[in-house]
This record gives sequence, C-alpha cells and structure tokens, in this order.
Amino acid sequence: MSDPLIAPVPDAELSPDLAAAISGAVRDGALSSTVLPRIWARRPELAQAQIELHRRFYDSSILPGRLLELVRLRIAAINQCEVCQTSRKSADVSEEDIACLAGDDPRFSPAERAALAFAEAFATNHLSLGPEDFDRLGDHFNTEEIVEIAMFAAQMVGSGRLAYALRAFESRP
Repeated sequence: MSDPLIAPVPDAELSPDLAAAISGAVRDGALSSTVLPRIWARRPELAQAQIELHRRFYDSSILPGRLLELVRLRIAAINQCEVCQTSRKSADVSEEDIACLAGDDPRFSPAERAALAFAEAFATNHLSLGPEDFDRLGDHFNTEEIVEIAMFAAQMVGSGRLAYALRAFESRP
C-alpha cells in the first residue's frame, strides 16, 4: 500500500489534547485507524471537531449500535474502504450479516432494510433521493432518528472517501 498523499502529523508532534482525543476515539471504537485523524491534525481545531463528531455517533446515538454498524459497513463496501470494511464496531452484526449487506435482504428487519436502502442511495446516487425515501424511513424512525441516519451516512461517505483519496491507510508490511 502506498504512503498517504498528505503526511500525517507524527504522534510525537500532536498536541496533548489532540493526541488524547485520537487515542480516546480509537479506544472507544469511534475510529479504527489514526492515519486520517493525524492528517486532519494539520488543522487541529477541525480535527478536534471531526473526532468529536465521530465519537458522538457512538456514545450519544439514539439509534441502535447494530443499525449504525450495518449502515457504516454498507457504505464502507460502496466506498471500497478496506480499513472501514475490516473494522468492527458492534458485536451485534455477524459475519453472515456482513456477507448479505443489501437493503432488500430479508435477514434484516424492515427498519434496517430502510436504513440500508437509504445509505446505499445516499452513497451511490444522492440525487435520486426523494420524498418517498424519507417516507420509507418515516415508517420506522422518528424525525430525530432520520436526521441521525442521514448525518451518520454523510459522515461515513465523506470520511471514507477522503481516507481513500488521501491513501490514509495503516501501512501493511
């Protein structure tokens, strides 16, 4: 695997606050790799905010962890983000679930299928989303939950694509 296109800030050069934020987010499972947040660290204030947002989805979510993990993994597959695809953030999602990740698979609940279908459309053709997609989400989720699903999908699509574009992956021997 090639080096990142923007060099990450070395651990020794991170401010103590940012180093603590990164290590805490990794420890809590909000981040799987330190490469991208150490690139963000070239803009420390923005890095802090980005890390904090990632953490909020895992420590303050109003949605079940399983649902977020299914959405995250579906987007990771679409983004072709190897780091995201191989990391696991919820024990409630099995390898069998991951092998069948699609918005129409009957193994998932109707709410999970609606969220997966939304995530897939958001990641592949966001211009195709219309009122019927939000109505479908509304059949299973309240307004606040729909906003969270949409914000989470946006965070995962954007962060995953940025990581891929910057080649911000852990080095492999």
